[in-house]
Amino acid sequence: MTTFTRRTVTGLLLTSAAALTLCGQALAADKPRIGFMIWNTSVPFYSNLISTAEATAKEKGVDLTIQSGNGDLSTQISIVQQFIAQEMDMILIAPSDPQGIVPVIMQANQANIPVMAVNTKADTDKGADIVTYVGVDDFVFGQRQGELLAKAVGENAKVAYILGKLGTSAQLAREAGLMDTLKKHPGIEIIAKQAADWDNAKALAITQDYLSRYPKGSLDAIVDQGPEGVTGAVFASQNGRDDVTFIMGDYPADVRKAIQDGTVYGTVDQDPAPQGKVAIEDAVKHLNGEKVPSPNHYLDLPTITSDNVADFPPAWGG
Repeated sequence: MTTFTRRTVTGLLLTSAAALTLCGQALAADKPRIGFMIWNTSVPFYSNLISTAEATAKEKGVDLTIQSGNGDLSTQISIVQQFIAQEMDMILIAPSDPQGIVPVIMQANQANIPVMAVNTKADTDKGADIVTYVGVDDFVFGQRQGELLAKAVGENAKVAYILGKLGTSAQLAREAGLMDTLKKHPGIEIIAKQAADWDNAKALAITQDYLSRYPKGSLDAIVDQGPEGVTGAVFASQNGRDDVTFIMGDYPADVRKAIQDGTVYGTVDQDPAPQGKVAIEDAVKHLNGEKVPSPNHYLDLPTITSDNVADFPPAWGG
């Protein structure tokens, strides 16, 4: 099926028969151009999302450009503005700030360039028009972490919480989902929380601080919104703090091994690879005039414990 892009449609306005013939030849060979801004590609989670998006783009005949926002909102805005200036046929975004990214989405809307959110959401209540969001329901993610926590520690526990990057849609929704589940378990108390920005070194330092501040008998569990806390879980086990139960988010190879070893109780598996694949597939469908799930295209979120870890390969990592 021929893909009609914004750039090639312009050529159809030529009036001479010869020009129309040339345009038709160019149209058949033309590839849709998609720009993909990811708020920080250095976060390990994105490695498989990127590789799968690139492989799917190659398979679908898409010219895909991926750029990192380096964790900085102004850089992310600049990248999207660059994609607009380049007249991309579609723009994919994984923003760090769901509200701060809205003005530049509206600029793309004004330029008639469709925008899709992937992995992290944008605030569509502020006037931004998004084709769809491809990823997981992070509110449900947080709920399932809460369910794992309650199963692990029972109805009375003191818990420390490690957050991701403050203000990202994942951080906000996962916290809201966790707190929603804990309404059903009033004896489980969050006694401390701190952001690690999805960073392993920061998560380890926060875990060490929690273990220092709360001696044996005063802390029952540590929940991390991401997988970064796994190093802290190993540290706790190696230093005789088996009294603290660890719940992770996401499922790289080191979290899988920690579950197998018994240093992590469980996690919620958000697999990045399908997000990259489905995002490109949905983008191509939209450019071809086909319908895609909207306003959200949610993907699966299995929970992993020692009971089923053997059935699930890691979502990324060797």
